[in-house]
Amino acid sequence: MKCIHCGRTSLLRERTRGRCPGCGHRFAFDPAARPGAGTDAEFQEAIDRVSGGGQLWFTARQLWLAVNAPRTIPPPPSTTGPSVLFALGFALPGMILALFEPGLLIMAVLGGLAGAAIGAGAARDETLKYADQLTPRLPFNVFLSHQLTPWQEVHGDIPGLLPVRGGEVAGEPRQVPADMAALSVDRVVVTDRWQTARMLVANRFHLQHDCAVLSRDGYPKGVADTIREMLRRTPGLTVFALHDASIDGCQLPLGLREPEWFPDPSVRIVDLGLRPETVMRLRLPPIIDKDTTSWSERLGELLPYEDRQWLDVGNVYELAALPSEQVMRAVYEGMAAAGRDNGSGRAPAYDGAHWAGVADGFRPLAGGGADTAVVAGSG
Repeated sequence: MKCIHCGRTSLLRERTRGRCPGCGHRFAFDPAARPGAGTDAEFQEAIDRVSGGGQLWFTARQLWLAVNAPRTIPPPPSTTGPSVLFALGFALPGMILALFEPGLLIMAVLGGLAGAAIGAGAARDETLKYADQLTPRLPFNVFLSHQLTPWQEVHGDIPGLLPVRGGEVAGEPRQVPADMAALSVDRVVVTDRWQTARMLVANRFHLQHDCAVLSRDGYPKGVADTIREMLRRTPGLTVFALHDASIDGCQLPLGLREPEWFPDPSVRIVDLGLRPETVMRLRLPPIIDKDTTSWSERLGELLPYEDRQWLDVGNVYELAALPSEQVMRAVYEGMAAAGRDNGSGRAPAYDGAHWAGVADGFRPLAGGGADTAVVAGSG
């Protein structure tokens, strides 16, 4: 196991009381003592990846997926193939015999039914195997107690990691922030998760791109309603929906037309979120969510059949699976492509092109980048 402090690789018998034999620093994880938790080097590499080398703020959920999410995409399960094959295999002998003895036709029917039942069982096994391959190594709550806490106890606080207390962000303001009140904005990014919104604000995305940031579930806590009312009175407002590729996430743009949000048809609502078609095109490995939300009729009409089929299996791809830099860059490019409201109130059709750079990590912009933010730990 490699030490993140001195770089020495040591064997189990060389490590005394969980310390590096080279420099004496403690290890947070030891595969022999805590199987499945990984190693210190793997955890540090994940921190570097999600924080852009220590330059950006990120969430615990981003770190969880960086450490525990699957890295490859298994073949999708076949839900009909096994049933058809087994049904034909069991029915075919009876059908052949029935050509010579019609009374044996019942054998073919019973054989087909038995084969279909066996095939259905095989299909269920395929689905379970697929789900196991796409299930994060540890659940999020277990990650907090068995990976994040031990790491912090040994190595200290992680620069750039946004604090979390239960379902709330610690230290949130109880009034409209001064920098938000000072902005005269005609654009707002609304996210499906407060964690995504908090990451954008912490990295000063709202200041760099002259926009407000809210979440569907009430970020910033205590002042979200006030900011939303301010935005409703803004002429030429454009709302950008940023969400996971999930049933619940893909319903966000539709929900933003509800009376409590922006029902005025003159307000443009632009979908900048992830959709299944984009995830599949970029070959991003999803995770399986066994507690999926039920479909809404409008969403079923909006998404193509391939997207609905992908979601029906339980597939989900969270924005948190991407480093902060990539999320902010994609949102910036999507906002730039959508442009300002020209008075028509019409939003551009969804094409997901702003996510294309995820596949190669986005090449940096000349002279820095629109998504370069404050150094983690400052500001």
